[in-house]
Amino acid sequence: MDDQLLLIICGGGALGLIAFFVIQVMSQRGEGKLRDRLKGGGKFTTTAATQQKPRAGIKDVITRLGQLAAEPFMPKNREKQSGLRSDLARAGVYSTSAVRAMTGGKVIGLGVGLVLGYLLGSAMGFPILGVAVLGLLGYMGPKIWLKFRIKSNQRALTHGLADALDLMVVCIEAGLTVDSAMQRVGQELAMAHPALSRELSIAHMETRVGLSRAESLKNLGQRTGNVALQSLASMLIQADRFGTSVAQALRVHCETLRLNRQMAAEENAAKASVKMTFPLVLFIFPATFIILAGPTILNLMNSELFK
Repeated sequence: MDDQLLLIICGGGALGLIAFFVIQVMSQRGEGKLRDRLKGGGKFTTTAATQQKPRAGIKDVITRLGQLAAEPFMPKNREKQSGLRSDLARAGVYSTSAVRAMTGGKVIGLGVGLVLGYLLGSAMGFPILGVAVLGLLGYMGPKIWLKFRIKSNQRALTHGLADALDLMVVCIEAGLTVDSAMQRVGQELAMAHPALSRELSIAHMETRVGLSRAESLKNLGQRTGNVALQSLASMLIQADRFGTSVAQALRVHCETLRLNRQMAAEENAAKASVKMTFPLVLFIFPATFIILAGPTILNLMNSELFK
């Protein structure tokens, strides 16, 4: 009876919180429409842009719920906020509401994990263990997703850099400047390597708003946290400072990058034999031993020696 009462209380509290967040989201949407109408001078205009504006879907509602849930738990320290923003930037996420969404995802994941953990744990007879395990998984879920997103984004940036350098060499030898070459390469690689194209476009936009080329390149390396892009930025800054040929420097850097990729591939190939040892010992060798030695052992057990 105590478990059922606790379950009813947890379910009612969860439903109450969800209803509160939904009411807050709907009220904010109404206030946003009224504010937009007041900004338009009180005129009910029906332009093509307003008619084609998509309605807020489930994704927007979930985002707003995450932001509302994150409001009491937002890190007040600027160092923690900057650390989370840098991790999101290395993952390729530049949304202004990403920090709130991450914090809200942790809170919502923790709540959902606790409820599901209690339900599954009660069904299996271990409610405390279920609450602890699923609650921890729900809280750590957004952080784990962010780590995988950082790895995939870094891999995509490194993979597309060699092609980008080849195109930059062609553009610079054709007479374009470094800024124009970065812009053109970013446009050409939008389909093949969208992550690298976005970073090059951001660096070009920074030069257009007034930053120097050296500062934009430094920001490119610091923002992405990619070692290959950081070395590229250092190389371009040094070539610009000492007046050397940028095309020749890019060609040499591209060859070095390809050599590093080849060495990394050889290293992974050398590690494959060591990594295959564990599945061989745990799965393949026992099955092979049973198939080969099984009939012999059975005949030996049925022989006169063991009777």
